[in-house]
Amino acid sequence: MKSGLLAVILATCAITPVCGAPVTGSAGVAAGVVIDEAYRREFGVCDRTDTFYGHAVHGCRNDPNAVTMLRRRADGAIVYVSKLAVDLDGSPFACSPNHGAMDQCPTSLMLPDGKGGEVPVDADAVPYVVIPWAGPRDVRGRFTALTGVRTGDFGYVIYHGVTVPVIVADTGPFEKLGEGSLALHRALGRELCAARDRKGRCTQVVDPMESIGGDVTTVLFPGSARHDLTPTTIATTIRSEVARLRASEKHTG
Repeated sequence: MKSGLLAVILATCAITPVCGAPVTGSAGVAAGVVIDEAYRREFGVCDRTDTFYGHAVHGCRNDPNAVTMLRRRADGAIVYVSKLAVDLDGSPFACSPNHGAMDQCPTSLMLPDGKGGEVPVDADAVPYVVIPWAGPRDVRGRFTALTGVRTGDFGYVIYHGVTVPVIVADTGPFEKLGEGSLALHRALGRELCAARDRKGRCTQVVDPMESIGGDVTTVLFPGSARHDLTPTTIATTIRSEVARLRASEKHTG
């Protein structure tokens, strides 16, 4: 008999399409060409001094970005290597009264609910990544301006030989690169939900909530977004779209 939390997790995965086993391997990651080395170095400056292009920020030194690569492959895909922090946004936990100070219910990518409204992308069910965006005018959206990556684009994340299909579903502060949803961390082997209710909803997360400190490779495909996603189709669409994009990858040395 499987007991306690493990049984709840397995039950949740049984009803959550994106909880399936991730693909192993790391094919298709080639170095490419440097996009903007000065920009990449600013993440390292922030890790040491809590400043980014002269703007004072908080949190880089406590949770370093560890960005060691930011390049564009010959096929247009963007590759970066960094830490992987945890995003809870859009999850039932983040939408509950018990959420943490930094948790938000909405995500930058919202999905139609079929009733004329919108719902967030659930961090506890959908493996997604976060890209830098918010900040002062001179740095706001610079990652997207340099890479072409926007919310809704597809890609995959590799860590310790495990490859997980993802979507860009949220944005964060301009000085932070390397963040993924609760479901992405689970797919990479880290269960960060500490307790669930009878319906499988996460009611408590581990504390402290620590990042993967580095060596996480993220590959994103600019311009790959689709505009027909719904809460019921997003899981299968991520898998099918990433499989299609990976099948057409041009391997470069």
